[in-house]
Amino acid sequence: MINLVEIIQNQEGFLLREVVVNPSHVISITPDVDAAALHANGKLPTGLHPAQQFSKVVLADGRSMRVVGNPNMVGDKAKKLLFG
Repeated sequence: MINLVEIIQNQEGFLLREVVVNPSHVISITPDVDAAALHANGKLPTGLHPAQQFSKVVLADGRSMRVVGNPNMVGDKAKKLLFG
């Protein structure tokens, strides 16, 4: 299982929460330019580094999530657990 930080939107704005994902359920990881734009416009929670990157993770059940971290970092976490 890998720990990721997901960006979710509620009625008050955006917040961060930790999620645990089974790496064998990850179908794709792509850059999330929409989240980067939200961050550049000050819409995401404070405390994130100005150069922070974001990814969109698509799971086998069709759900997608917006997470903190570039696709390489997220993918490397998944690969380490899947392939040692």
